[in-house]
Amino acid sequence: MQGTASLLLVTHVHMRQGPNGLQIDDQTAAGIEQWCQHFDSVTFYGILLEASAGPSSTAWVDTHEGPIGEKAKLVALPYAYGLSKMARAFRKVRAELRGAIPRHRHLCFTLGNAIGDWPAVAAFEAIRQKRRYAAWIDRVESSIVRNKFAGSPVKRLAAEMVLPLTEGCTRYLVSKSAVALLQGGDSYEHYARSASDPHCTYDTHTHACEAIATGELVRKQARALAGEPLNIVYVGRATAMKGPFDWLDTLHRLACAQIPFTATWIGDGPDLPAIKTHAAGLGLADVVQFPGFEANRDGLLRRLKDSDLLLFCHKTPESARCLIEALVCGCPIVGYASAYPRGLVQEHGGGALAPQNDVAALAERIVRLNEDRGALAGLIGQAAASGALYNEDAVYAHRAELMRRA
Repeated sequence: MQGTASLLLVTHVHMRQGPNGLQIDDQTAAGIEQWCQHFDSVTFYGILLEASAGPSSTAWVDTHEGPIGEKAKLVALPYAYGLSKMARAFRKVRAELRGAIPRHRHLCFTLGNAIGDWPAVAAFEAIRQKRRYAAWIDRVESSIVRNKFAGSPVKRLAAEMVLPLTEGCTRYLVSKSAVALLQGGDSYEHYARSASDPHCTYDTHTHACEAIATGELVRKQARALAGEPLNIVYVGRATAMKGPFDWLDTLHRLACAQIPFTATWIGDGPDLPAIKTHAAGLGLADVVQFPGFEANRDGLLRRLKDSDLLLFCHKTPESARCLIEALVCGCPIVGYASAYPRGLVQEHGGGALAPQNDVAALAERIVRLNEDRGALAGLIGQAAASGALYNEDAVYAHRAELMRRA
């Protein structure tokens, strides 16, 4: 099979057993369908969720039909995030990956955390077999781990003892890759110097036909110019790394400044009850809504098209797709500055960024936009122009071209 355009993808994407076989989330399924357009066959390794994982708001889809069923093979590896779990499964998984590598012409491994991270094991095996591979990184894992354990001194200390090892492992594997696919500006800034052939890539599942229409854009700008109350939105999980409490504190400052607005956080997550309590304590219960997870993609994009800005307070370097989706919908991105959002709007604009963790400065950006509705209308137009750069077909074609170098 190595003589054909076959692709081996080893990832940390979650899978689960469904009534018709393995299931994956809808966005991963869309991605695999894209790979099936660019390669003759695709073998996709993911991580099988444990039965104790509990309920999930993920939109799960079957994989036994359509393009995935015809051209892709999905394989579930055991969940092994923990030294003891990884040790028990290591020999069997390594043998599985060792046999898969020679059967494929192109190799791509999504690197993350070395402990329990089977893509790293696959990369080491590819090096042993003297095979070229692409390294794919979508976030700066060390920053996310530090943020996750920020409130627990014991866990933070344990993490700090392990992080140099995992970070060193990731950089080594990036350095040995034939091509590095570094998703977004934050990942690129962090890892590019370790790679021989680094590329900044993006990930989205929006299509050109889903972009805000010209007529909609004009009406949206007219609404902004008319001085209507600001319609603010965010889309993402309610977890600490997304900065939900900074988000609410920013809104509280707007309320104190008597800025008329409504705001919606779309998504669920472990911190949602605490966020609702915090919103009530700030007196925001009447102007902030928490509708939970939105499985209807068209409905989600409609909310973005109807919103004046997407307010984000991300605490860690990540390549959140909601920022691209907002731009596609002509919804300016207003939040904490980092390389990722700066890169998204560097060509056409559409963003208003404040220093990291500076709630006062972030609120001031919004106050200015509320006072200068011409600037807000202009930012909406710039957002739509930036969004036109990103669609699923274009970004996957770019990455497929890079993968074929490996």
